Amino acid sequence: MNYLYHGSVTADIHTIKANSKLHGTDNTKVVYLTDSLPYSLFYIWDSNHNIKEGKHVTAWIKDGTVYYEEQFEGQLEAFYKGVSGYVYCVEHNEHFKLVENRESMWFSEMDSAVSKTVYISDVYSEIMKYSNEGKVKIISFDNVPKDRINDLYRAISQRIINNNLLNNADSSDAMFYQRFFKKAWDDAVNLKNNLVDI
Repeated sequence: MNYLYHGSVTADIHTIKANSKLHGTDNTKVVYLTDSLPYSLFYIWDSNHNIKEGKHVTAWIKDGTVYYEEQFEGQLEAFYKGVSGYVYCVEHNEHFKLVENRESMWFSEMDSAVSKTVYISDVYSEIMKYSNEGKVKIISFDNVPKDRINDLYRAISQRIINNNLLNNADSSDAMFYQRFFKKAWDDAVNLKNNLVDI
């Protein structure tokens, strides 16, 4: 059977609701799924483990292979080791359409019934199995170009300032950046102080 996949930490999902906004539209609500089981693993995001409600997924698919890029040293292990969850399998039918410019991503405006559930006891271990098979390529932090990291951290620093996280340091987003992107947080503090001094 041909399946599409959805990764989640939430147990006992029987129907995946069309609750996500379709990119490029105002109000269209859809279900997003992928035909890549390895890719779906990165969406098993434990907000308690990672102290962030929204997902911070740095993975993509190119030519059938999943790539995961670390934005700090040990990111993959920090986010996924010890995390358990589920991959929900949905029958791939005529209601699903390909997402424009996103390989292996599909959407439907209809709620989708779950046909099968796969329990993942440790997401990190499961990702590493696919890595060993060559289906997932992990770009370790040491191998990410320095210019790219500098640009990324500048963007995160600006996001911290724009979202007023320095004044809400106990929010989940603020704690996430303080813990995992300390340099970007410190840069945001320095940037704000410089702006205040001017």
